[in-house]
Order: sequence, then C-alpha cells, then structure tokens
Amino acid sequence: MKLSSALATLIVFQRHGHSIWASAEDLERKLLLNQADAAKRVDDVVKTAMESVSAGDAHGVALPLNYVVLSGSEGYEQQLTMALRLPGVERDQHVVIDTGSSSLAFCDGSLIDEAVSITKTDYAQCITYGATLSCPNDPSAYNTFSAGQIFQGNITAYNTNTGKNIASMDEVYFGISSKEQSFLCDGPLNGIIGVAYSALNDGVSVPSPDFNSLSLWSQYCEIDNKSVGTCNTADLATVTLPAPLEQTLKEDDESGYISAEAFGLYCDYAATIGSEYDTIVPSLGIFFGGNMALNNTFYNSGTPQVALGLPCRNKYEWYMLKLDSIRMPGLNMTQSGFSQCNECVKCYTDSGTSWISLPLPQSQCNDLMNTKVDTLKILGSMLLDIEGANSSTVTLSLPLLWLVEQMNLNRVRCSGASGDFILGFPLFQYYYLAFDMGSKTITFVDLQLSNEIEAFLGGTKLGGNKESSSGTIEPSSGYHVCSTNSLIAISFLQLVLQYIL
Repeated sequence: MKLSSALATLIVFQRHGHSIWASAEDLERKLLLNQADAAKRVDDVVKTAMESVSAGDAHGVALPLNYVVLSGSEGYEQQLTMALRLPGVERDQHVVIDTGSSSLAFCDGSLIDEAVSITKTDYAQCITYGATLSCPNDPSAYNTFSAGQIFQGNITAYNTNTGKNIASMDEVYFGISSKEQSFLCDGPLNGIIGVAYSALNDGVSVPSPDFNSLSLWSQYCEIDNKSVGTCNTADLATVTLPAPLEQTLKEDDESGYISAEAFGLYCDYAATIGSEYDTIVPSLGIFFGGNMALNNTFYNSGTPQVALGLPCRNKYEWYMLKLDSIRMPGLNMTQSGFSQCNECVKCYTDSGTSWISLPLPQSQCNDLMNTKVDTLKILGSMLLDIEGANSSTVTLSLPLLWLVEQMNLNRVRCSGASGDFILGFPLFQYYYLAFDMGSKTITFVDLQLSNEIEAFLGGTKLGGNKESSSGTIEPSSGYHVCSTNSLIAISFLQLVLQYIL
C-alpha cells in the first residue's frame, strides 16, 4: 500500500451516527457513470419514441423522468419524479411517481389561488403513509400524512429539458394539501402521483366546497416535534374517485387513440449512484404510456415475462404478485410456501418503496453478507419464481454479488419467512416494468446492460463497494446508506497507522 492510498483510507464520513470508510478510488468509481451521458441516452430514446408518434407509427407517450435521493433525515428515500403543471401556473411541480398508491396530490397550498380553470369539489382527502407509531393513549397513529381539498381540472406533464407540454390528463381529480407532513413535500419534492388502480383512491364527501379540510387531521401527540395522529373521517361518507392515470388511459382507449391501457417505467439505476442529496437529477428514467409501454426499445430488446396481477378483497388495488419460490442454485437452496401472498398487500411491486424486501430469515442474509466476493461471483444469482399469466412462471434473476452490495446499503432487506415480499426501486437495475391496467398484468423485461455498466456492477470494487480484508463486501461512500461498527473502524485505523509508521 502506498502512503497516499493509506491516508485516503482514513477518510471518515459521519452519517446518521455511523462511520463510512472510503478510499480515493471508491470516490472515483461513483463518477464512472456520467449522469449527463445517461441523461442524453434517455433523452435520445424519448425523442425517437415521440418522433414515431408524430409520424403515426406509434400510439402513446414517452416522457423523461427525473431522479431524487433524499437526505438521511428523510431516510435516504430514492424516487423517480415527473414534472407536472397546473393551468395558469408556470412552474414545474416535481411529484413522485408511485405504483403503490392512486392519488394525485400537490403540497403547495398557494396553488389554490394561483391555478386557473380548476374546480373545487365536494370531496376532500386525508391519506396516511408508512408504519404506525404509538402515542401514549393510542397504539395506532401516523406521522406521515396529507389532508386537503379535492379539485378537478386539466394537469399537464412537461419535458423539463425542452419545456414542452408532452401529455395532458383532462378533468382529473387531484388534491392540494392544507396540512401535510411527508417526505413527498420535502426538499425538491412537491407531491405525488399514484399510478395504481382507482380502488385505492378514496376520498370523503364534505358538506360544501368551502369545507375546512384541516379538520380531517386529528393529532394525538407529538414525537420529535412532528404531529402524530390519524385521519378524522369516520363521520363522512367515503367515495372512490377515478385515479388520474387510469382515467386517462381508459379515455384514450375508448377514443381509439391507444389499444393498451398500460404504462411502463424505466430507470438507469446505475447512473443514480453518487447522486447529490435533495437534488432533482434530470432524465434518468422514462415513463411510457399507452401502446408504447409494450413497444419500446427496452421492451423489444429483452425477454418479456408476464406476471399475473392479483386482486385484494375481490378488487384490484395494488400491483400484487404471487411468489412461488426463492431459489439459489449455487447454494442448492429452494424456499417455497409463501402463504402470505394470499393476503392483501404482502407481496407486490412498488416503485415508491426504496428497497427490495425478501421473505427470508435474517440469518440467510447475514450468511450472504459474510460470504467472500469471489465466492459470491461463483454462486451466481438468486431466482425469484412468480406466478405468471396463462399458467406460466416468471423467473427474475438477481446476481448475489449485487444483492449483497444492496444489503450493505439497506436497499435489500430480509423480512423473515412470513414477511413481506416487495419488489421496490432497486429492481430497476435489471428490469423494465410494464403495468397493463386493462389486462391486470405486470410485465418484467430484462434490461440489456452495457459493457460499462456490467463492469461497474461486477468489477472488483463492486460498483462502488470495496472488499474488506476478509474478502467480503464493505460499504463505501459512493452510495447513500451504509454503516460499520465503530470498534472495527478504530482497530482498522490502528492497523493503518502502524503500517504508515
């Protein structure tokens, strides 16, 4: 080891109370995939797709999506965002695109006065997110929520690079928050567009359009200076409102403009590595709508596997899946019998979840994380067998080397044998996803990764993570969430100093 390399190894970053070790080479690796180059690739795909629409050769829409990773105070959430505008408001609203919900909601209450040609309805909405918390006198409360009036009007989607209106959702329902507490409204984010089924888009009927929507939130206590409570809607009639995207796809289908009520999501996940916190990074993803969701460069370059979407309580709400088995052929291991997938919202895919959740014992994840890099390469991939359409089986393949890297970043978690199975945001590294709301299916298409990305992910430095002295994977600063034991760090520091001296 050279003196300069030894000193570089002493860089220590403090995040969330943990130490993160990085070498100078690690810091260079996170820049290997230039985001400007990645954005140009995305923009070229969008441009080509929309030219085919203009020529009448394709039907649908292609829209560049942006990427954001939030800081530690917001749990390092990573999301794709879409730029939307309200009529009369000449600024973009960067909203998270979420396959795990159905509502369109904006955070900025001033939009009520700024927007034109929108109608205040006799509906309001109060939505809670995430896990429950415990107040002293109530065991079921939330600290992530949004409450506000429901409006109706035209919403346009913009290409933030060209400043052009790409698509419009006409006369859709959307909320403008009068009270909110959510990462969806923090940093550069301005709201959310849920793209799941309308059955999830519940609101309440209110006595008049001038109803005070602040009364929908009942605070039970404060924890860490945040309001904790629940929605106060028991005395109001529940209504199910059409979800904006599903409504738009149905209308375009009925008009004959498209023949597939579908949309697809792509993200250059490798290019998100090293992104600056709380900053919108343009054009790292793409939204395909209509027929184009099932006919684009990503869909046509891979092998589509069609999974059967499952209903919840006899209606379609989330993009639920039936996991049949998890296999690791290199370890001669197969686990099956995931009966929890027969329950509502236990097994599903959700772009709004920043991690993948695997129903495996934590001990198995620990064993993998303690496995040497060279061995992980030999062991190959983890295979996820999911119930497919027409009695087929969808098999997703995720390299163990990459999975362990993501485990170190807290982007892949083991939830226990009876725990949740969630295919969250990191799945975009290897798959393009198409959601057909008409046929109730989810299609997974393997991405044809470039040699540069393959080398970045499978190289000796593991796409930003480095090998420890024992040959296992050690997190580095090229990513967003990682930690090491401080005692190990101190011992390592002592060894390095001994070497230098």
